[in-house]
Amino acid sequence: MPHLTFVVPRPAAPSGGHRYNAAVVADWPGSPPSVVELDGPWPLGDRDSLQQLRAALVGCEVALVDGLVGAAHPDELADAARSGTRIVLLIHLPLAQEGGLSEPLRAELARREGRSVREAWRVVTTSATAARQLATDCGRDDIVAVPPGVSPAPLAEPHDPPGILQVGSIGPRKNQLATIDALAGCRDFAWTMTFAGPVADEAYARRFRSALDAIGATWTGPLADSELATAYADADLMLHPAEAETWGMVVTEALARGVPVIVAAGTGAVEALGSGTHSREASAGLPGEAVPLDQPGALSAALRGWLADPLRRAQWRTNASNARTGLRRWPMAAGELAHVVRSA
Repeated sequence: MPHLTFVVPRPAAPSGGHRYNAAVVADWPGSPPSVVELDGPWPLGDRDSLQQLRAALVGCEVALVDGLVGAAHPDELADAARSGTRIVLLIHLPLAQEGGLSEPLRAELARREGRSVREAWRVVTTSATAARQLATDCGRDDIVAVPPGVSPAPLAEPHDPPGILQVGSIGPRKNQLATIDALAGCRDFAWTMTFAGPVADEAYARRFRSALDAIGATWTGPLADSELATAYADADLMLHPAEAETWGMVVTEALARGVPVIVAAGTGAVEALGSGTHSREASAGLPGEAVPLDQPGALSAALRGWLADPLRRAQWRTNASNARTGLRRWPMAAGELAHVVRSA
């Protein structure tokens, strides 16, 4: 069996991509891959980090390359392929979907990533939603989706007043300001609001911090695993109105605790929201709602409906509790990814 090297960015802050990478390695069937962590200002990199990337790919039989370090560098992938390395490109989020990009940079990242997708031996995304989009954008019809798993977790207890949670890096893509605007229209109800996550965009974070006091919300900053588990346990509802999302691991992490979620319609988070509902127990309905962000007031209306209606809160909670049994586990995700790699 060819030896596998997993080339990833060195974690500088918590993220779904880093958690995915660590989880699949931990549950890899058989001998796990050798992990090479690369420093650098990814995705563009610089001279030193690109030299690290080239060195990591030299002499590999098969290289599983995180898209954050590899997708913007088709020439480096092509050079490695010509030297006999089979590249499996793992796309957590298409590069051009990140928030806060200038339009020229967004177009350049999309162009580079399109070339990288076509150069790679195999391409894996973390949702069927992203696989379909990349197939359309890049003209490749063999892209494989390997969605994340989730670890079993205890059910969260209900709270009075209800606790609302949003987890994600503070920046325009995760859209915390939309949450703040929506909650400003719900001040006639009792609730608590907690944001958790590192800063991704300092200018956005300044606006975010200045708006917190107006709604009486708390921002914890990034949380370690045990602290994040406590935040989930204190929640009755998760908000994830991300403007672009491949999957949204926080969605299934909330569902694993029986916490319903409101997500943005038209994103991969809708796929995550429904991922446990194929089980017989979950057939009664979605554990939350997908809200169209392009409709003014839709997120606030969804929140008001949940806060105002005890029966809706109870039904969503029941649906989320039932969906737990249908959620994918990490050994399944790791096994599927290993199968793709072994076929390379």
